[in-house]
Amino acid sequence: MLRHTLLSTLILFAALSTANAHDLWLQTNTPVIRTGEVVHVDLRLGNHGNHHRDFKLAGRINLDWVSAELRGPDGSRSDIKNVMVPTASAEKEGYWTSAIEVTKPGTYCVIQQLDRVMNHGKAVRGVRTAKAYFEVADALDVASLAQHHHQQPAGLPFELVLHTCPFTDTVVGQPIKVQVLHNGEPISDVVVSFIPEGTEPAGEFDPQYDFRSDKNGMVTFTPQAANRYLIVAHHTAEDEKTDQYEFTSYASTLTLHVPNKRPYVSQR
Repeated sequence: MLRHTLLSTLILFAALSTANAHDLWLQTNTPVIRTGEVVHVDLRLGNHGNHHRDFKLAGRINLDWVSAELRGPDGSRSDIKNVMVPTASAEKEGYWTSAIEVTKPGTYCVIQQLDRVMNHGKAVRGVRTAKAYFEVADALDVASLAQHHHQQPAGLPFELVLHTCPFTDTVVGQPIKVQVLHNGEPISDVVVSFIPEGTEPAGEFDPQYDFRSDKNGMVTFTPQAANRYLIVAHHTAEDEKTDQYEFTSYASTLTLHVPNKRPYVSQR
């Protein structure tokens, strides 16, 4: 009995440590789909190596710990956890994925949240949020997209807000502007990393990929190659503590597809 209890404690501790140390992100297989077709959305748990900037897979998050929803262009919200399936038979391997059919055109945002007190040598409140966008269009061969609202905050406790259109203005050689918000307010001096898939920033701070937010919480990055980019920000709030935890650890991610050429134009 003692051995069983000890083993259960170690497993729980390892699981909590994993959630505390790693970041979560969402990604889609494509940035634009035709109305009535299916988009594949993945929820992934990243390795904590390279100062939280190595987004190789680290295992599968416990789905009970997170919320995941789809927000439509009309403001509608739908829970998508019930359509997520694992990609591996082993309990902690692979990642979660889902096939979502969308019947109305417009811009959609997928949002994930985790807020959990964990113990990794000390009790810490871990808050992890993630966002990814995709566009639904009636015809993919018509390079035109309706106006959308990517600049509107999602109301998360810690989040990255795009100030560059993820479809019409996100392109190689053009600046991408992102704002960091903490409880809805801009926060300065937060390191934001822009990581091309397959690339690892060097050292603790790589000026090619890492930037600090200004007084308005703004950061600007100009991609030099077409790729899928993972944007990540971290913030430790030492003053956010209670009797249950010693401080709060925040992380937020945002995934973008960056093409070589602008494939779409906005309808004004």
